[in-house]
Amino acid sequence: ECGLWVLTDANLVKDNIDGVYDTAEYAERFVEETEAYRVDHQDFSSVSNVHVRKHFPATWIWLDNHMGSKIYQDFEVTVPDSITSWVASAFVITEDLGLGLTTAPTELRAFQPFFMFLNLPYSVIRGEEFAVEVTIFNYLKDAAEVTVVIEESDSFDVLMTSNEVNFTRHEQKALVPSQDGATLLFPIKPKYLGEIPITVRAASVTAFDAVTQRVLVKAEGIERSYSQSILLDLTDNKVSTVVKTLNFSFPPDTVNGSERVQITAIGDILGPSISGLASLIRMPYGCGEQNMINFAPNIYILDYLTKQKQLTDNLKEKALSYMRQGYQRELLYQRNDGSFSAFGNDDPSGSTWLSAFVLRCFLEADPYIDIDQNILHRTYTWLKGYQKSNGEFWEPGRVIHSELQGGSKSPVTLTAYIVTSLLGYKKYQPNIDIQDSIKFLESEFNREIWDNYTLALITYALSSVGSPKALDALRMLTRHAEREGDMQFWVSSAPTLSESWQPRSLDIEVAAYALLSHLQHQVSEGIPVMRWLSRQRNSLGGFASTQDTILALKALSEFSSLMHTENTNIQVTVMGPSASRPVQFLIDTENRILLQTAELAVLQPTVVNISADGFGFAICQLNVIYNVKDSGSFRRRRSVKNQEAFDLDVDVKDENDVNHVNLNVCTRFWGSERSGMALMEVGLLSGFTVPSDAIPLSETVKKVEHDHGKLNLYLDSVNETQFCVNIPAVRNFKVSNTQDASVSIVDYYEPRRRAVRSYNARTKLSSCDLCGDAPCHACAGASDSLCRSGLLFTFCLLLLCFVQHR
Repeated sequence: ECGLWVLTDANLVKDNIDGVYDTAEYAERFVEETEAYRVDHQDFSSVSNVHVRKHFPATWIWLDNHMGSKIYQDFEVTVPDSITSWVASAFVITEDLGLGLTTAPTELRAFQPFFMFLNLPYSVIRGEEFAVEVTIFNYLKDAAEVTVVIEESDSFDVLMTSNEVNFTRHEQKALVPSQDGATLLFPIKPKYLGEIPITVRAASVTAFDAVTQRVLVKAEGIERSYSQSILLDLTDNKVSTVVKTLNFSFPPDTVNGSERVQITAIGDILGPSISGLASLIRMPYGCGEQNMINFAPNIYILDYLTKQKQLTDNLKEKALSYMRQGYQRELLYQRNDGSFSAFGNDDPSGSTWLSAFVLRCFLEADPYIDIDQNILHRTYTWLKGYQKSNGEFWEPGRVIHSELQGGSKSPVTLTAYIVTSLLGYKKYQPNIDIQDSIKFLESEFNREIWDNYTLALITYALSSVGSPKALDALRMLTRHAEREGDMQFWVSSAPTLSESWQPRSLDIEVAAYALLSHLQHQVSEGIPVMRWLSRQRNSLGGFASTQDTILALKALSEFSSLMHTENTNIQVTVMGPSASRPVQFLIDTENRILLQTAELAVLQPTVVNISADGFGFAICQLNVIYNVKDSGSFRRRRSVKNQEAFDLDVDVKDENDVNHVNLNVCTRFWGSERSGMALMEVGLLSGFTVPSDAIPLSETVKKVEHDHGKLNLYLDSVNETQFCVNIPAVRNFKVSNTQDASVSIVDYYEPRRRAVRSYNARTKLSSCDLCGDAPCHACAGASDSLCRSGLLFTFCLLLLCFVQHR
């Protein structure tokens, strides 16, 4: 067909795959195949059983197979519903020949000559209205008169109206030329929160298509969460019943309908974290240290469950998969000199703190996955290069964890941290010499240390190496502790912290180091620390940030493995607010690591009574998620010093252009020095996006992530000098009655240091702008009102003339 002549003795087979969908022959065959659906295109009832396209993945196939001696392997797969081109490549590994790759990727084009495309926002906020933009493509031989219907639903209203006799607000018609497309708009207003399905059907006399897509409807305001846990300890033979109460009161500015209340129960201290391995915290994690949240907790869970003989094949494979992915991603942050830093070679220097942290985690993971020994050696060698003659380690780069970065005791905390990491490398280098570092820590301890964090780190380091000073350090740390009932914990004061039910991340780390130290000395005295630490988790199974989550899970897993309860048989009864009958959870030896959940009614206040009978150990947790309204403090353009950790100013410029909004966000840190790594989260107004290259990276802005209607900006740090960033947003979807969006800045390793502001555009779309050429309900009302006003004016004018004439 292309004029190419071939002279060969090979048996040529004509390839009918590429380009077949573009031919007239295929278009005719498509019409023949759709004859079964040939209907009056004003009546959709007879095609209700036709395939509705709803599966639109971004990636499709990832398969592997052991070929053995076979030359070919067939995989039977179902093509997704996307009208697109799929590009496939493959590779093979053999023992003799190594790695083999396909010479060129293969393309599969999924196509049909008559189809629709729905252009919808990922999410909107309750109270907003948006246009369902339906584009019909016709690659048949002839023009097609198409009837498009949006299916009625209890989840939304269609905002269309007309004076025509046979009008239906869910239907529009269009004449679509051959080899062309046409676009229709259906304005709708969601009625409920959550994901709402939107199904659109299009039919001509000869062709048909149907598509379902979903839009997330979120509550207005700022999301808040709260968790409260209780330990149900029935391991004492003298106790067979425990009764506890959990309660929560929603604040006065709670957004109605946004409240969700959940109760969970599980029979293991690590249980909540085991269930939440895929996502332990609510914060984004996009740098070298934060990526380890996907890596390190899996090690401790595997260690713990192996010791408890509770590890299942499914859970083991899931944890190993997370570890392998986390390991590969972490290598992106290794620099050419063998060190690690928050953003790899993009940083001016490696970090001794982060390199030590990664080295420790890789060493702990080595029994489970393949860790390149050369990577370990290069990191160890680099670290040793930053050790002074007195044993002290120093930091050439930026320490993104601010508690290790400043103050007169920072060399002590950093050295203690690195010593605990290097201990594991003795497996590969038995002659490793850290004696000078230990003497340095012991001499610093003798000078008396009053800072809880530094003291906790020194105590853990000295305990790990078996120093004679370790017990004295632990006793001193214990004297600094607070006590409440059967719990023990540490509290450090800090200015400009936002209100939160969770303690400071720093205090969680201190408790974790103390609990790890108790493993070497006075194990039973660590139980009150374990009780406190296990009650500070969020609803996902993690804590506030990445470092406190990793340390706390390491401490809880190692400590809990010493307190295994062989037999568990507990009946937990939960009586929620206004419940006609209680929720019951049965926890036994077989299901003790299975997280059981139940939704409770939302009442103010929420009081939950819990009783447990039997023998064993269980944790119950009350999880509450709700939104608060945009108060005056959120709308305030500037901060009030000493009330928040950051100054935050959001200036909106739209120049009366409904399709463009420019945000100028400025911030500074009110503290005397500088913050740790800061995360700026910029929520975008519904319908808007920011071009991928719109925000350049700089010494301050280290990374930009686009995350479903939100931007995450990773800032190296923030000091007292104001820093500003310009964010240009462009409208991609038609949304009217736009609700406020929010901008926040938070110290990543101390999330209680934060500030939040809300904003909105000055120029907005109206309901009429959603309708296009279609008759719109809101506009029709306005037109009728205008018409009635005109008639009234004319009548009054005629009456006035008549009176004057008389």
